[in-house]
Amino acid sequence: MFDLSFSVLMPPMCLLLAIPLGAVIALRWRKTGVVIVLLSSLLLFAFCTPFLSAWLLHLVEDELPPASIDALGGAQAIVILEGDMRHGRGQEADDVGPLTLERLRLAAQLYRQHPLPVLMSGGPFSQRKQPGAAIMARVFGRDYGITTEWLEEKSANTFQNGAYSAAILKAHQITKVIIVTQSWHMPRAVWSFGHAGIEAIPAPADRVSLERFRWADLMPDYTAFSRSFFALHEALGLAYYRYRYGAIAAGPEGHSEPGKVSAQRGL
Repeated sequence: MFDLSFSVLMPPMCLLLAIPLGAVIALRWRKTGVVIVLLSSLLLFAFCTPFLSAWLLHLVEDELPPASIDALGGAQAIVILEGDMRHGRGQEADDVGPLTLERLRLAAQLYRQHPLPVLMSGGPFSQRKQPGAAIMARVFGRDYGITTEWLEEKSANTFQNGAYSAAILKAHQITKVIIVTQSWHMPRAVWSFGHAGIEAIPAPADRVSLERFRWADLMPDYTAFSRSFFALHEALGLAYYRYRYGAIAAGPEGHSEPGKVSAQRGL
């Protein structure tokens, strides 16, 4: 299935298409094409600046309540959501990417403080030899010596992470968990688990802080482009979830049924 959420059609990636498209349009409609090229170029430059990317991430992460160590005490399990993966070539095994590794490292630290059962959530993908949950569990045990209690291996997006994980958790009378993912991904993750009837305690990686303005923050940076992408992806994804699936108390039990989960990967 075409992966819309991480395709070049998503902002700010779509600007990379708009610029050459505007140049082609300018061959026939000069003014229109020039406006498209100039506007797209300016927006692309802006999204590549640390100033705008930090501001966008701050808006997304502002959906989360302030972090509280005391809140972790009432949790019954630790849930780690799949992030990026590295596809092995030939006989080489699939492995976790930098974002997923950051989640596993944070989860290991939390486990040392709160030794709770661990659930990995991440489904299959066409290029993988194993579901994401199985890959994460293997790395988690190998690198940190921690055994994964449950694997949720069907989900293809964050909403499914919540729905399918909830089915496993509720079968073991678990309704309150610690969610481990990046801070910019956490609002959508918490919403998805809440929609499935699971109280999610966020345990995000370091949240962005708006520091004092520096002129250097207006200079383009390749990392700023990726941060802008993540911020826009999460903001659009959460807005889509709220539109597509409605309020958190959507069903007779306060959650939607896994059978109604969207199959679109990434959103």
